[in-house]
Amino acid sequence: MDHPDSSRTPASAGARPRPTIGRLDPLLGATLVSLTLLGLGSGCGGGDPTAAGAPKADSAAPDRGELDQDPFPHVDGEAQAANPMVPQEPSPFRFEEISRTAGIDFDHVSGMTDERYYPSANASGVAIMDADGDGLMDLYFASCTLLPLGSSDLGGNRLYLNNGDGTYRDGTEASGLGFRGFNHGIVAHDFDGDGDTDVFLACYGPNRLYRNDGDGTFTDISESAGVENMGRTVVDRQADASGEIVESERALVNWASGGAAIDYDLDGDLDLYVAIHGDWRLPEDDKWCGFEDRGIRLYCSPRQIRTVKHVLFRNEGDLTFTDVTDEAGVGRADGHGFGVVAADLNADGLADLYVANDQNPNFLFLNKGDGTFTDATETSGAAFDIDGMAQSGMGVDAEDVDGDGLPDLFVTNFQNEYNTLYRNTGDGFFTDMTPFYGLSQDSRPWVGWGTALADFDSDGWPDCFVTNGHVDANHPDYEYEEPALLMSNVALGGDPTSRRFKLATRDAGPYFDAGHVGRGAAFGDLDDDGDLDIVVSHKDERPAILRNDTPRADRHWIRLLLTGTRSNRDAVGAIITAELGELTIHRQRKSGTSMLSTNDPRVLIGLGDAESIDRLAVRWPSGAETVLEDVPVDQDLAITEPEVEDTPADSSSD
Repeated sequence: MDHPDSSRTPASAGARPRPTIGRLDPLLGATLVSLTLLGLGSGCGGGDPTAAGAPKADSAAPDRGELDQDPFPHVDGEAQAANPMVPQEPSPFRFEEISRTAGIDFDHVSGMTDERYYPSANASGVAIMDADGDGLMDLYFASCTLLPLGSSDLGGNRLYLNNGDGTYRDGTEASGLGFRGFNHGIVAHDFDGDGDTDVFLACYGPNRLYRNDGDGTFTDISESAGVENMGRTVVDRQADASGEIVESERALVNWASGGAAIDYDLDGDLDLYVAIHGDWRLPEDDKWCGFEDRGIRLYCSPRQIRTVKHVLFRNEGDLTFTDVTDEAGVGRADGHGFGVVAADLNADGLADLYVANDQNPNFLFLNKGDGTFTDATETSGAAFDIDGMAQSGMGVDAEDVDGDGLPDLFVTNFQNEYNTLYRNTGDGFFTDMTPFYGLSQDSRPWVGWGTALADFDSDGWPDCFVTNGHVDANHPDYEYEEPALLMSNVALGGDPTSRRFKLATRDAGPYFDAGHVGRGAAFGDLDDDGDLDIVVSHKDERPAILRNDTPRADRHWIRLLLTGTRSNRDAVGAIITAELGELTIHRQRKSGTSMLSTNDPRVLIGLGDAESIDRLAVRWPSGAETVLEDVPVDQDLAITEPEVEDTPADSSSD
């Protein structure tokens, strides 16, 4: 059966109380976090996962078009106001918000109006990419517009080119990337293998694909590429007056949220997985939700949105794509898709897919290496929370947080839930260990979106960032703007193998002292100084550019630019191992991650106080391996996949 989350289900639907867990958290001064375990669910979703349509009748929320109540009745405004983020020790991090001085004058348009059309709740993301081939990381911001589509030219995507001095210039018009439409997500990768970055836009309405022409300009090839996703149909089943079920076929309006590039068939080019949020039409699906007696209209719950199949497009090698969703084994239709990550999650050398779904089980598809996937959603342990309940998955990342060599999964969720850390226990199995890692309490009051498990202080261990922001600007009981979360990955009791996350926003910078309506977020080294900066897309306002000014003392780094030859040119799926004495760091060249956004294509690895890397190994998606020994630190290192097996060698900077 479907598992509605209690924080977003009407009280009349018999919502189940949220699970809580008793624990003693040493990072909270041995303060007992009062949480009581209410019971473990089976973690099994029922019904036909391949059948499109509305939620099953036994679990569907009532039609809120007829309800005079809060769509989110269990959200506690007083609890939200009681910010749990104090007291805390001073943060090891320092970030400076520099969007204005950097010359970023973009203002996002969500399309939000008094009608509260549902797609306008989700807003947009941002891509960090080298758009013009000069080696500097540029910024490309997505935007939406007013609905119905075509009724307004408000909004428009914007490209900002990096000047190399901490400032940017607007390159939108000359580039051809000034798309005006309803754009949620950006997937920026080299889809034709020519050495420059192409751009896919996940949209409400036809998707777009722009080919990078290599001279700083882009050409819209969406129609010829076959990625618009406007040709699919769905069968509606409704009872007529006599009670007989009548089937009717109709065309779907594409509503893509985000996606990831993945060479799932190992043919050397990048294919494209696109997360579909649902089936929503205007005016047919424009339901009224909120407090009717007070005239307060709010966004409806996602449970009002029919789910449909997400899409896997196979790259045919000539910038045309074929829908292979069903034949590849990823044709589930029971998820309101948001964040996607493509990475090797079971250590078999193949890139897998994990999808965060809003109020549905999170999908896990394990790559079999023969052009198909195994659907491990229900068996993985990463579909539901510790109580066996589906959460409101939005942002996602995969990274090895505990140093065991296996990437763990992190998913951001809705208020009154918690952001979930699934520890990878091997062979495609995961366990919800969120309270154990100290990540649950501080995330409960907020609505989480874009995120990263990333090393912000160069100590070799992934920290955690989450941008937050609520859905309704006019709700009488809670704040719309919410503070971002920044958590430091620390050793418990001095034991480097026992890790916990500790809230670290105090003194991290003024940005973390204020509320924001965050949505997408991207991560990369914008100023090439060896640490990770953060770009946050805000709903209906200027984005934040958070320059990382964290003191590094004697800590070091290395930044890798990987180029595939036999493998896909972007090296998505490559596995990197850096051996530093007793510490071994494991990283991957991932795609997707966060929400609606694309990160810096270079892999930046913090090395702690190591003054050299004893052994640096790259395992390419083809199975080839490059091994370098005695690698100097604090450098950019370009590594190209060998045509034949490499042998250990000394390395030098590019």
